[in-house]
Amino acid sequence: MGLFTLAWLIGEGIIVIRGVRVTHAPPMPGALIASSGIFALLALIAESDRARPVAVALAYGFDLAAFMNLFPPVTGGGAGHPAAKVTCPQNKGAAPTHPDSRQLRNRAERLQPHPRI
Repeated sequence: MGLFTLAWLIGEGIIVIRGVRVTHAPPMPGALIASSGIFALLALIAESDRARPVAVALAYGFDLAAFMNLFPPVTGGGAGHPAAKVTCPQNKGAAPTHPDSRQLRNRAERLQPHPRI
C-alpha cells in the first residue's frame, strides 16, 4: 500500500499546486475531498490481491491526468486552453430606461385579477 499512498499524496500535491498557480490561494476543500474520495474507492479495490495492480495503475493514471492538466499550453487541455475562454456580449446600446409611475400603474392594473360575477 506504500505505492498507493504515494500516488494519493502526489495527486493531492498536484491539486494544491494548481490551486496556488491559478487562484493564488489554497484549493477549495471540496477539490481535495473529491480526489481523496476517488483514492479511497481505489484503496477499497486495492484490498484484493488480484485487483491491487489495477487500482495502483489507475491511481497513477489519475495523477498523470491531473499533471497534464497542470500545464495546459504544453498538453493542449485544461482551463487555460484558448478555446475554453468565454467572452460575454457587450452592451453597446443606450443606457436602460426606467419606467415612469404611469407605466408601473398600468402594469399593476393589468396584473390584478378580474372580479368574479
